[in-house]
Amino acid sequence: DIKANMATKQELEDIKANMATKQELEDIKANMATKQELEDIKANMATKQELEDVKNNLMKELDHVKANMVTKQEFVFVQQAVLETNEIVKKIEQNMEKHERILDLLSRRSIEQEAAISSIRLIKAP
Repeated sequence: DIKANMATKQELEDIKANMATKQELEDIKANMATKQELEDIKANMATKQELEDVKNNLMKELDHVKANMVTKQEFVFVQQAVLETNEIVKKIEQNMEKHERILDLLSRRSIEQEAAISSIRLIKAP
């Protein structure tokens, strides 16, 4: 009867081999997450729907940026218009310089003519 309730040395060795030590249990506890930690992780994770919403928003912003960007072809047209405008401005500047020289010349002639008229008046005035 006692023999039936007792374990053999081999059975004790098998039990020892299958049992975890206190250190192993502590290591397992240290590596396991608690329910609270899992809840915290879940709370910080984005759902598929949230990720889809972010993706959709980014796509809308990208479409908006693309719509507002100047295409290469449009850029060429703008560049051409700028070059043409520069040419026009240069011609206007040249005309202005020419007009300034003419005005200067006319104003000198006017001064010379006034001096001549004054001289004539002085001669006639005796």
